[in-house]
Amino acid sequence: MNFKYIIIFILLVFCINLFAINDNAGTKGFAFLKIHYSARAMGMANSFTALANDGDAVFFNPAGIVQNKTRHVKTTYMSYIEGLQGGSLVYSTEYKHGWSIAPFVQFMISDDIPRTIEINGTYGGQDGTFNTSNIVFGLALAKEVHEILDIGFNVKYLNDQLENYSSSAIAVDVSALHQTNNPNIKIGFALRNIGKQLSYYTPEKYEEKLPMTAIIGASYKYHDRGFINLDICRPFDNDFYGRLGMEYYVNRYFSLRSGLDSRLNDYKTNESMDFMSGISFGAGFNWNQYTVDYAVSSFGSLGFVNQISLSYSF
Repeated sequence: MNFKYIIIFILLVFCINLFAINDNAGTKGFAFLKIHYSARAMGMANSFTALANDGDAVFFNPAGIVQNKTRHVKTTYMSYIEGLQGGSLVYSTEYKHGWSIAPFVQFMISDDIPRTIEINGTYGGQDGTFNTSNIVFGLALAKEVHEILDIGFNVKYLNDQLENYSSSAIAVDVSALHQTNNPNIKIGFALRNIGKQLSYYTPEKYEEKLPMTAIIGASYKYHDRGFINLDICRPFDNDFYGRLGMEYYVNRYFSLRSGLDSRLNDYKTNESMDFMSGISFGAGFNWNQYTVDYAVSSFGSLGFVNQISLSYSF
């Protein structure tokens, strides 16, 4: 019953703000920080803030790494839209005095991008190509401070490269994971990308703001084999949006996932694939200490994002 009221409250807040227009929409830099690396989570439309029970918790809710009581290595490869490709690597383990620790790295690179020429404000053709790349080095720390509360945070160093220009920044994420009185319900919170630019793309030192985002999530274990997850996200440079996902374990070897991201209208271009916008599907395969996850998410007519993850627990 408590879970029902929590969900109703979150949905009311979400609906009230859904149609608000944010004056700062799309004005932040380091946009690659908005991309999540986890095939398992993407299969559930990245609604992972309150579940967060494997190494990929570092990308959603670092407090969640406390739930993983084994040493855990996980790597992900992503084929993104517009010729972008990326990946991540996470190692999480229990440390000491109740702390868990997880160093991680993520990166993204582009294919060759045509360099266009502007002549008197109009398109003047192409002049060769250029590339972009970015990388994040991070360290997650988490601790169980009470039987119903875990806390965690990330410290991250960021570097973004655009042809011969680059910029760097440092950022932190803070988060919490709460076990409610109902053993099947968890609530998660994360405030991501609080930081400061360290170096600038040009000598003019134009400062890029980081894409800070506040997220609250709920996870409900509706069955011994299944979870329903809901995230409500509030980017500081954009409007509220929601992510809803489900995970079901068919047996101990195989799981299925699906999800919906409410930003589906952002991906519509009035073409044939618009009906798929914001929908994601995934599956997981477990064998002894190994897990392979795969997911695909639709950006409508912009294309599909594919991720595959491999993890090993020991």
